[in-house]
Amino acid sequence: MKKLNLIALLIFIAGLVSIFTLDTPTTREIQGKVLGLFSPFIHSSAAIEQAASNVMAPPIDPKAIKRDNDDLRVQVERLRIIQQKYNQIIEENSKLRQLIEFKQSSPFKMTAAKVIRRNASTWWNSLIIDKGSLDGIGTDSPVITSVGLVGKTSTLSANMAKVILLTDELCRVSARIEGTLEQGILSGERAALDIKPDLRLRFLSLNATINAGTSVYSTGEGGVFPKDLLLGRVKRFENKEITGEAIIEPAVDFSTIEHVFVIEMQSVAAPEPAPQVPVAIPVKPNP
Repeated sequence: MKKLNLIALLIFIAGLVSIFTLDTPTTREIQGKVLGLFSPFIHSSAAIEQAASNVMAPPIDPKAIKRDNDDLRVQVERLRIIQQKYNQIIEENSKLRQLIEFKQSSPFKMTAAKVIRRNASTWWNSLIIDKGSLDGIGTDSPVITSVGLVGKTSTLSANMAKVILLTDELCRVSARIEGTLEQGILSGERAALDIKPDLRLRFLSLNATINAGTSVYSTGEGGVFPKDLLLGRVKRFENKEITGEAIIEPAVDFSTIEHVFVIEMQSVAAPEPAPQVPVAIPVKPNP
């Protein structure tokens, strides 16, 4: 660009700046004419901007927003309930699968039963199951879980049975302490409703050496309970006046029992007498 043209351009720009910055009657008149000249374009751009803003940001309806929020809350609550039901089904299927596997691997012939009733006043003493005499269950049949001994059946009806729990003092089991020669009679104790009762293994030797945590099993003596059912574990040993006693923590958590198995004890039939073989008696000939 030629030097003369550059000087002219600078003078023109300086003139425009002075027109729009200086506050004189002349400049204000010039600014008004320029504004009038460009006013159609300014109005058009403002209208376009307003239309665009209306498209991008529709008017807000508070009632509609509240209604949408309420619908979303209902949907979230419905999904939460469905998730809870799904988790319950998965947990129940897992428990049933474990019960089936235990029944298949057990050496006993058993009937599966569900706990249908428990009273607060007899929580640690008895419960009711949904199987009875029509299901082949008899009185004094052992009741177990996959963990250990629960108790034995007592009163029966056609479709229900009462189970005396191991924690009841009326349920007595001949028991042995693992790894020792110590044997005794295990029974429960009457306890307050808010206290989880222990078991007592009585008639042990005085000053017996019994370690805490040792397992206690049934001996099979007495004909009611089979041998080697887990009963619990030793908490401590106490010397009494004549014999020793061990305090046993039950293996089964009696507060959470839902399903049990009733063992069908095989009755031992008395052997049939051997058939008598007639003995031939020689007859002497008459002289």
